Amino acid sequence: MTKLGALIIGVILGGAIIYSAPLVMQRLGGGDYMSHMAEHHGQHGGNGMMHDEMNMPMLNGKNTTQDEVDDLRALFTNHLDITRSVEMLPNGIRTVTETENAALRDALVSHVSVMITRVDAGDDPEIPIQSLMLTPIFEGGNTITTEINPTEMGVEVIQTSTDPKVVEALQKHANEVSDLAARGMDAVHEQMMSRSH
Repeated sequence: MTKLGALIIGVILGGAIIYSAPLVMQRLGGGDYMSHMAEHHGQHGGNGMMHDEMNMPMLNGKNTTQDEVDDLRALFTNHLDITRSVEMLPNGIRTVTETENAALRDALVSHVSVMITRVDAGDDPEIPIQSLMLTPIFEGGNTITTEINPTEMGVEVIQTSTDPKVVEALQKHANEVSDLAARGMDAVHEQMMSRSH
């Protein structure tokens, strides 16, 4: 299961995935999804508040759970453990995201699984710091085809769309995710500052 972990900060945010989250885990060798989630989130303590010392209130969306916020916090806190490559396709993107940090993979798998379900349902969490590119991605999720292939230390994701607006959003967001992996919250702060000018 840990080899699946590098399913990335939001790489799948752009896609109406063809499998439900548990099936993605199973098809990529993830084992029992519910057992994974219980084990992963059990480590946060009964009320999920173990990470309060790293308060990041801007990770809370309109209907995000504490587990989702904890996963995002782990991704931002450990962003330097994530490596990514992005290839622009005529109708989408191909990304490879990997990490040698076995502990981080749990948060990555959990985050991406939840986001797959959200995009498929059109359920935008509207997290205050999220990219503006996610709006057209959530709105056009039904035009996106996503292919996921495991790599030795992570995952390759190919996302294509028939909508040029969605393709542009996928490509811009893929670059933003790479910037987040490289610079963490500094990249987020820059994005937010640029919106206000």
